[in-house]
Amino acid sequence: MKLYDSIGPNPRIVRMFMAEKGIEIPKQAVDLRKGENREEAHLKRNPHGQMPALELDCGNYLSEITAICEYLEEKHPSPAMIGGTPEERAECRMWTRRVDLNIAEPLANGYRFGGRR
Repeated sequence: MKLYDSIGPNPRIVRMFMAEKGIEIPKQAVDLRKGENREEAHLKRNPHGQMPALELDCGNYLSEITAICEYLEEKHPSPAMIGGTPEERAECRMWTRRVDLNIAEPLANGYRFGGRR
């Protein structure tokens, strides 16, 4: 596996998750300031040009932080960060979705559509 990493909050979440679990995998920096995330090489990894991206051993890519963290949790189940039972995992996913819909999305939209006055 290889993590395509950059500045920003989303790659940081994956790095923090990996640190908490004690996972070390190779990383390759993608320079957002130079627009490397919009170049053909990265767009093959993630057509949306977003960060981070995780290259799997089979050559496929994951590019959403929840999907990446859940994949890493399944590959490295101990210590359990997302829950040790189906009930705990479901509750974790429920709260993650609530935070996304009720906190993160409104904050992002406020930034996007707030404009300068």
